[in-house]
Amino acid sequence: MLQLFMLGPAKRFVGMAIITLTGDNISEVEIPLLDDVVPCSVDFKSRPSVRSKSGYWKSATLLIGVEMAERFSYYGMSSNLISYFTGVLGQSTAAAAANLNAWSGTAWLSPIVGAFIADSFLGRYRAIIVSSLLYIMGLGFLSLSAALNSSSYSSCENAVKNMECSPTQIQKIFFFFFLYLVALAQGGFKPCLQAFGADQFDTEDEKEYKAKSSFFNWWLLFSCLSITLSQFVLSYIQENLSWELGFGIPCIVMCFSLIIFLLGSMTYRFPVTSDERRNPFVRIRRLFLKAARNCRLPFIRTSKEREVEPILPHDSVEPNLIFRLAPIWCTLLGYGVIYAQPSTLFTKQAATMERHITSAIQIPAATFQNFKVGSVVVFIPVYDRIFVPIARAITKKPSGISMLQRIGTGIFLSLVSIVVAAFVEKKRLAVAAENGMVDMPYTIVPMSVWWLVPQYMISGIADVFTMAGMQEFFYDQVPNELKTIGIALYISVIGIGISALSLAAYVYYAKSYVYRRRIQPAKSRLERLGMAITVLDADTPLLNDVVPGSVDLKNRPSVRSKSGCWKSASFIIGVEMAERFSYYGISSNLVSYLTGALGQSTASAAANLNAWYGAATLSPILGAFVADSFLGRYRAIIFSSLLYIMGLGFLSISAAFNSSNYSDCKSTSSNMECTPTQLQKIFFFLSLYLVALAQGGHKPCVQAFGADQFDEEDFKECKAKSSFFNWWLLFSSLGILLGLLVLSYIQENLSWELGFGIPCIIMCFALIIFFLGSPTYRFPINSGQSNPFVRISRVFLKAARRNCLPAFTTISYEQENDRKDVEDAKSILRLAPIMCASLGFSIVYAQPSTLFTKQAVTMDRHITPAIQIPAASFQSLIVVSIIVFIPLYDCILVPIARSITRKPSGISMLQRVGTGLFLSFISIVVAAFVEKKRLAVAAEHGLIDMPKATIPMSVLWLAPQYLISGIADVFGMVGLQEFFYDQVPSELKSMGLALYLSILGMGSFSSSILISVIEKVTGSNGRDGWFSDNLNRAHLDYFYWLLAGISAFAFAAYGYFAKSYVYSRKILV
Repeated sequence: MLQLFMLGPAKRFVGMAIITLTGDNISEVEIPLLDDVVPCSVDFKSRPSVRSKSGYWKSATLLIGVEMAERFSYYGMSSNLISYFTGVLGQSTAAAAANLNAWSGTAWLSPIVGAFIADSFLGRYRAIIVSSLLYIMGLGFLSLSAALNSSSYSSCENAVKNMECSPTQIQKIFFFFFLYLVALAQGGFKPCLQAFGADQFDTEDEKEYKAKSSFFNWWLLFSCLSITLSQFVLSYIQENLSWELGFGIPCIVMCFSLIIFLLGSMTYRFPVTSDERRNPFVRIRRLFLKAARNCRLPFIRTSKEREVEPILPHDSVEPNLIFRLAPIWCTLLGYGVIYAQPSTLFTKQAATMERHITSAIQIPAATFQNFKVGSVVVFIPVYDRIFVPIARAITKKPSGISMLQRIGTGIFLSLVSIVVAAFVEKKRLAVAAENGMVDMPYTIVPMSVWWLVPQYMISGIADVFTMAGMQEFFYDQVPNELKTIGIALYISVIGIGISALSLAAYVYYAKSYVYRRRIQPAKSRLERLGMAITVLDADTPLLNDVVPGSVDLKNRPSVRSKSGCWKSASFIIGVEMAERFSYYGISSNLVSYLTGALGQSTASAAANLNAWYGAATLSPILGAFVADSFLGRYRAIIFSSLLYIMGLGFLSISAAFNSSNYSDCKSTSSNMECTPTQLQKIFFFLSLYLVALAQGGHKPCVQAFGADQFDEEDFKECKAKSSFFNWWLLFSSLGILLGLLVLSYIQENLSWELGFGIPCIIMCFALIIFFLGSPTYRFPINSGQSNPFVRISRVFLKAARRNCLPAFTTISYEQENDRKDVEDAKSILRLAPIMCASLGFSIVYAQPSTLFTKQAVTMDRHITPAIQIPAASFQSLIVVSIIVFIPLYDCILVPIARSITRKPSGISMLQRVGTGLFLSFISIVVAAFVEKKRLAVAAEHGLIDMPKATIPMSVLWLAPQYLISGIADVFGMVGLQEFFYDQVPSELKSMGLALYLSILGMGSFSSSILISVIEKVTGSNGRDGWFSDNLNRAHLDYFYWLLAGISAFAFAAYGYFAKSYVYSRKILV
């Protein structure tokens, strides 16, 4: 202990912190070397940060990568926004410039709100995550808005005045609402990320302090590289392909950005906040109020006679630091006004000038902003490697020139750039007058756009001095606890300048109040979200209210009355509803997309769909392995949700690429002539299988995490857990029903881009809902044993060496843990026969989304002569039967069965599964009879060789097989879920549900193999096989009878194995 006091105060603080955390009786080996500890900094797990393993450039590099992704998204969306305003939205140049300036001003001023929330409540790390999610949501809805507006815009392109066919007022409101949501999200993201990046450098270390100064230079350089890339790529896409892609690609890039940020969590340094120092804004506000009362605001001093409570020295210093920044901040507003011009009026100038490189290639107007960015990229290395050493030799200052001198140089250069711009504009107007083009606004002025290059380049060089200088100055000169506010103050300089310019424009435009009024609701929504995820009260709970073996989000013992049970399960069921809406919204009608837009045959489409569905239901084994072994269920859900969003976003982009081909194919008799290219198909299937992989991590973990919220040791909660699986299926089915009804209609009547894009947005909401429930969740405590898969695999290997795999009794138990491992291995091995016997159910389960749907396509689906039900919507009958039957089962059937069997649950889990297997057999037999009837009706009306004709037979004939399938799911699926969750070891709950899902996956693969083999055998030599594209010559009825035989055999085998099965634990309910 005495050695600690011989060290400096910062290191002494860290040493005391280590002893406080670990106890007094520790050896020096157990703690890191004090010379390698970063003072006043901890890592992701609240341990003292080790200099060699955290922070510095290893962390800053990741954060610069995140910044590059964010700048790509922001400028890719905003740099050409004025063209969207004047084109798609049909606004005048003045109105568009005013709106863009107002939005830009909000985007640059909102960091003050974001910084306040971060420094006062959330912290920078959490604020970055929340604002990233808002960013993704806003960009996703902008893409959706662009898709809704595209039909109006396409008809406007050839019109002289697009005001005649501009989008409706509600579409404009929808667009601007989410545009401002992006601005507010940027307000939380921008200051926190840069301040968090600078936090990775220790100012007490000379080497790292010097590196921090360079950090701001290279931050600007890589930001500009990303801006350049976005303006080249996205400007071209927006002007030549579609605005949906122009807004959708930034959304996907932001998903990648969030993933990169989360991956670097283990390397970050987090500043330590002393508990004795309250909210910095409260403390500083108190000092200003006290000074105002004394009428001595310029000289903030404290009077001991007047003090009611003690004021620490740093409390009085901090307001002085902030107060001294005010004059500098005000004088920089002129620079902020000039900074707004390149993305607005400079771009409009370029749009009127000659931009052709060749007769066929024209440069987009917004792309010329890259000259500004290019000058930044070129000049920063020159400044850092040439200018600074020369200036250092003259001034003898380590940085060459001071921060204020650097800012002043930039302000002067910005003045030069706007003067040059004024001369060039005067020249442009003169050329227009000479050529008689004053009253021809849509004619290109015969003046090269290269005249604008000097003003762009001088503006870029000005940014190297001013922007980097302001960043370093405001970060360095504010108190330690207000670093985010410091960055926000620098950003607000730009925002105030842009807003001042916007205000001047609004004097000439009467509708300004409409947009200002939209800002406040969005801001309050951001604040409420920040407060909603603020940490809950940390009072010590009573022991009798503690849930054993469970902790909360902060690793404190879970309090029964404040966590878990239905309050947590409700959030998780909501997430499941959103995920099922998204998954079935894309999968239920996928066979129509494969046979339509991709031009595949019925057999090929069914085989591809079964293979994909099999991958989606088998991948949970991999997801459960990763969750149970490494990530844990909570983190696995977050990562898989991000992959889900990414995959759905790529699907929407793929559909946008294919839409032009598909629209041409709809009017032709054979769409094979104009199918998408092989590259487009590969991109589509890669995106589709990314969704399958994401579902593999999401599906087992969400359900297992939901069941974890119920304490098995409490009788009331244990009983509620049994009902949880019933209501889980009910609300999942509601989500599926909505997906089938809504998205099937959108896909068949509007566009596939929307059909895939809406699920992407819904999954963004699902992730936010999941985060909001975090304070209420219970997290099972890790027992501290090694990886459960390793332990159980070791048991199997021991038994295999002795050639007695089923007989584990010969294995010696060296420890009690060995006995537990053997019992766990036995419990898993006992599941194998039940799994195999359940395959008959899963093969039948695969049919409604494939062949049942193809049957429905050929039948009469009209409700009225004008209204026809989409074929895929008939899958909703399965969902309806589930929704209706689950309350009947839970409230009527179970009490009746309980009175007969005397079992608390009415019937056992295996009896419930067996009932489901029997009903699935009945459903496929009914399907065979209906198909036989359909073929007979087609033959009677001479429609056998007319595959496109509608058979005069009501589609309602299919209702019984759908309804029986739904009731079979109530018994079979819920029974399998509860059975596999309950019968696996406690550390493998995710794997248990993955095994249940793998049964469905193996059934889909088996169905796919059966279809491929049967088609090859029956369709050879030019014959019409069982799965002919002409369903009137096909024999789906034969296939259904084959499945009925397989199902009957599987049911008999299941009965044999279930009768001899021994449950691994006592069943309470």
